[in-house]
Amino acid sequence: KLMYRRLIRQVFRHGGSAIYIGDKIRDKYNGEFGLNGETVYLTSSIERRAFKPINRKSPIISYFGNIRLGRNESLIDIANALGKIDPSYKIDVYSNENEPAYYKMFIDHPHAEFHGSVPYSVVRQKTVESDILLITEGFKKKDVDITRYSLSTKVADSLSSGVSVFAYGSPECGAIEYAESTGCIVTCTEKEKLIEVLRHLLEDEGFQKENYDHAIQVMEKNHRLTQSTTIFRNMIDRVCEEYKHAER
Repeated sequence: KLMYRRLIRQVFRHGGSAIYIGDKIRDKYNGEFGLNGETVYLTSSIERRAFKPINRKSPIISYFGNIRLGRNESLIDIANALGKIDPSYKIDVYSNENEPAYYKMFIDHPHAEFHGSVPYSVVRQKTVESDILLITEGFKKKDVDITRYSLSTKVADSLSSGVSVFAYGSPECGAIEYAESTGCIVTCTEKEKLIEVLRHLLEDEGFQKENYDHAIQVMEKNHRLTQSTTIFRNMIDRVCEEYKHAER
């Protein structure tokens, strides 16, 4: 770890700047290394569907991605809470995880079903067919330390889809902090409030529509390809100009 830190400092002593995938890691590195880097958020090409209220009778609730780092345990918390709201509710978990230690808790669970790995084309299809998309992180310190500055690749696709998005995990995790900051991803950071927050999302159609409309603004601001490429291009131009002046 010490060798890695020394190497990082050596790299950042060179002139230049940096590109980040989120504001939290941007602020940390800019402050630590005296940089002037900017955030270029991940983008999505998923076409937004028209607004559709959550099907309360049999909602399709989906999770796609990594289930390590405590995410599997958070998914089980959600599954248990949903089961208390309605015994017929369940979550569909799609992941390329092949170690039983991480997915065995979903097997035979009454409110969760593990589907394993599916192609990205299927992920895109099932994303827009869902009623709720889940973003989760863990709560244990060792998991939070790893995900503190990360931002899930699923966020852009989730916001772009037009589906209701629900995030659950430690507020110290980058993805959860960002989800809450958007104002359109329903976020819960306490296990004791899961049922209350989920019930509100499931039952309040007006709330769902507000989130749908606001997500459009967040997408336009942070996750459009034209916006990201403009920021990246301007940064490259700026760094090139700085080098030209330095050589004179």
